[in-house]
Amino acid sequence: MMTSARQGVLFLIGIAVVGAILALLPAIVVSYGLVWLFLVAVYLTLAVSYDIVGGTMGYMNLGHASFFGLGGYATAILMNQGLPFLVALALAVLVTVLFAALISYPFTRLTGAYFALGTFGLISLMNVLAHNLRDLTGGSGGISTPPGDHTVAAYYLAMAAAGGTIALSGLIARSQFGLALRSIREDADVARTMGVPVDFYKCSALVVSSVPAALIGGIYAWKATYISPSSVFGLEIALSPIVMAMLGGSGTLPGPIVGVIFLTIVQELLWTRIPYLHLAMYGAIMVIVGLLMPGGIVRSQWFRGLTRRMGIRSRWMD
Repeated sequence: MMTSARQGVLFLIGIAVVGAILALLPAIVVSYGLVWLFLVAVYLTLAVSYDIVGGTMGYMNLGHASFFGLGGYATAILMNQGLPFLVALALAVLVTVLFAALISYPFTRLTGAYFALGTFGLISLMNVLAHNLRDLTGGSGGISTPPGDHTVAAYYLAMAAAGGTIALSGLIARSQFGLALRSIREDADVARTMGVPVDFYKCSALVVSSVPAALIGGIYAWKATYISPSSVFGLEIALSPIVMAMLGGSGTLPGPIVGVIFLTIVQELLWTRIPYLHLAMYGAIMVIVGLLMPGGIVRSQWFRGLTRRMGIRSRWMD
């Protein structure tokens, strides 16, 4: 086994190499590949930020994509009012954070299945509002932003957002905040008895998780130059990051990352090779992996064995 110092050095070298490769990719890959990598970054940001509440705290937030959609719509609306993109994006994140703070207390009073159902109702409500507030959102026809090709810039911003979200998740995992969230996950009543301000931490976790989702939502709207209720509040964008996090290993740092990479690659291969049955095959693969590895890929014996052979400690995988 490698020493902690050597692991730390190799980890930093690995981060530097990956960062350099990602920085050079726009000059190497074709536009389709760049768009695919952009979508991977979007799902990474959503899956990792979802796992702050869904994994670390143990509350399944089926409405996490409502922050993504609100960030996208707020960015588009503000840009159409003449604001520069970065200013519109910052204000959209602020609006989303205020929205998350407003709903955090009533929603976190719910637990278990009631919390999951309540948050699922939230994203359904956001979908209905986006359809009906036509003067503001464009209704079912969606809303456009000022045209332009922002593929490369959006790629860099999305990768920065994904990297920042992963760093945030790692920081939370090693902090007192993360310890409090894990204690709530194990038993909220015991945590409250031991002096943990449970309500404060639950509300804070929901607010913190909304920031990366709103940020990537605004970047997505800017890149696409058009969004509709179904594209940002639909079932696919609502459930896919959650499935990815759970399949990779919810509650662990590498779990959502592994789940996103695994499922996006599988989905792309199925789409190109089996265009008519790719969704059925996609679902079958998720069921099979879920049955064989119920704790997620990173908690499976073969994955742990692989990391041990590589000399990597598994402290992030519990």
